[in-house]
Amino acid sequence: MEPTKLEIVDFILNESFQRYVLNKNQEDTNYWEEWLAENQGSATVFHEAKSLITFIATRKTLPKHRTISDEVFEKLLSQIEAEENSEKEEPVRRVISPFWYVAATVIVLVGLSFLFDIHNIFYTGPRNSQNLEVIVPKGQRSQVLLPDGTKVWLNAGTNFKYPSSFLKNSREVYLEGEAFFSVSHNRNLPFLVHLKNNLTIKVLGTEFNVKCYAEDRKVETTLIKGSIVFTQRDYNNKVLKEINLVPKEKVTYDKIGQKMTVTRFNTSDSVAAEPSSNMASKLVKVKNNDNKEALDNSDHLNDLTSWKDDALVFDNDSFEDIAVKMGRWFGIPITIKDDNLKQERFTGKFINKENVYQILDIINRSEPIQYTKKNNVIIISRHK
Repeated sequence: MEPTKLEIVDFILNESFQRYVLNKNQEDTNYWEEWLAENQGSATVFHEAKSLITFIATRKTLPKHRTISDEVFEKLLSQIEAEENSEKEEPVRRVISPFWYVAATVIVLVGLSFLFDIHNIFYTGPRNSQNLEVIVPKGQRSQVLLPDGTKVWLNAGTNFKYPSSFLKNSREVYLEGEAFFSVSHNRNLPFLVHLKNNLTIKVLGTEFNVKCYAEDRKVETTLIKGSIVFTQRDYNNKVLKEINLVPKEKVTYDKIGQKMTVTRFNTSDSVAAEPSSNMASKLVKVKNNDNKEALDNSDHLNDLTSWKDDALVFDNDSFEDIAVKMGRWFGIPITIKDDNLKQERFTGKFINKENVYQILDIINRSEPIQYTKKNNVIIISRHK
């Protein structure tokens, strides 16, 4: 078949091409990368097919702007599911898991054009692949599987952008919000996470959490496993400061002061159990406004990433910061009218999916408050 006559269905129903897109084995990867290099005239439909397979494999549905028929979609989905079922017998080869879906998330698939100009706005990166954007509304959380097998959890109010396919010399994504990354290891192909304020995280293969909301004063990156390099550059791309993190360390960047600090967690090597429904939610008021971070307990490091397991955690946080966190978590703005009340601090963990009013009632047991809802905004004041 001549390259100019290839259509998208010729690619997506080819099982070797599917294995290549889903990163099944090196043999298929080598074949299709060599094929693409020799058939640049088919690059557009090649990447569109790759984007569709990635989308359908992770979300089990067609994109809004479909380019294939229902019959082709059903056949492709059955082939993917057959591959997944065969992997259950050989879990070592497992790449795609049925729980990798995106729930209650706005997903924009930009067919064959650029969603944004990465080069001019965010970073210098690949310009020859299509890009996807995942926008997680406040009140929701989401999960994404990247083309290289990297797994990403996205917290409420997050904007995440990534190419539909990684080039041979580049794995680069853009984040605004909060995400937990479990990066697929590739010693020869670093993984780059680009943030605003000219910040970049360079990874080889590891697990880490990044919190970088535009409205927050601080950017926090916590390393769980592996190693990362946290870099600040000026607008001429010159490195201003670079920090190498080891596991159980957190780097905090102050946007206003433009300063970085590193915190070391004194934890055991054990991994805390995931939250379960029979565990009790807890909240305590921190007395005397003690501002010292409780970094000496073994649960603190796990608490920083517990949001991906649907646990809402406050760790010696001011009520003002808690209001911001709850506003994102539940998707409703929260305003505190009393300045002194904003400074009260609380520590707590909510793991039973309490709603916003249940949590406010629990806070009220420690600090008398009253709240009303007006124009879809919760307004909190001190109880008189």
